[in-house]
Amino acid sequence: MDKIQGFGIKQNEIGRYLSFGPQTQVTPEINKIASEISGTVLEKVQKILDIGSSLVKSQEFDKEVFRKRTASQILRDRYITGCTDAALLFITCSRASGIPAKYVETIDEGWLRNGGDSVGGHIYSQIYDENRGWVWVDPMRRKVDSPPPENRVIFQEGLDSWDLGITDFNSLKTKFEEFRKQWLLENPK
Repeated sequence: MDKIQGFGIKQNEIGRYLSFGPQTQVTPEINKIASEISGTVLEKVQKILDIGSSLVKSQEFDKEVFRKRTASQILRDRYITGCTDAALLFITCSRASGIPAKYVETIDEGWLRNGGDSVGGHIYSQIYDENRGWVWVDPMRRKVDSPPPENRVIFQEGLDSWDLGITDFNSLKTKFEEFRKQWLLENPK
């Protein structure tokens, strides 16, 4: 009975990450991209990473749109503001291709210990491969099997940034500060 229950929990988690969040809805343009991708899970992932870099023309940080766009808006605008946008495009195309993909928000341990105005973090993804389980992907750096370094702490996993309640720079700062207070209590120097 326990094995069946455990299997159901695992299947529910995998199924959750085939779902689309508020920022990762599939549009006809994204479906077209996904329909042209074939191969094993890891081959598809590499193709999505390669295609992603050709879909955007530039990278420029813009606080006005930071965390405020959907994957389809990023695709339409043809530029990314950093790792969040790269991850949103990657995750949406992965899910549209039938690959479960998590959005994983991390925070630099140095910022957690010392604080400051410049919040340090990075977005990763984990994709599910039946042969290997959950595999780390760094969409910004276009690397597979690239777990966060030891100096990064996982803040939260979800469907996308909005699913985590982060919708702009101010909400990111607020949520990170709340997390930081609790983290410092649990991780004294």
